[in-house]
Amino acid sequence: MENYKFNEKQIRKKYFDDRWVRFAFGLQGHIKSEDLNLGIVEFDKNIRSLTHSHEVDEALYVLGGKGQIDVDGKITDVKKGDFLFVPKLAEHTIITTGRFKLRILFVFAGKIHIDY
Repeated sequence: MENYKFNEKQIRKKYFDDRWVRFAFGLQGHIKSEDLNLGIVEFDKNIRSLTHSHEVDEALYVLGGKGQIDVDGKITDVKKGDFLFVPKLAEHTIITTGRFKLRILFVFAGKIHIDY
């Protein structure tokens, strides 16, 4: 049987304009899966991410830092330990300030490929 255990540090970071991501599971993941997408994303200080939406629901868990998430025009403050649900097709943006990075665990339901 294949060993499915691995450490975050074994996953190569993928860099985007406004963040880096470590894809653990999913089409882009360390372990390929069409039905489960999970990974870690980190936004640097003073970032306003690209506004985007997904064809599937997304669940977020803040691993560290502080910031805000704008979901369909409603801005919510987030900090370490917070969960947030982003419904499919909801426009959302991550916002950080000059003092804090924001590190998030994300989970997507269903098949998705992230390229922005």
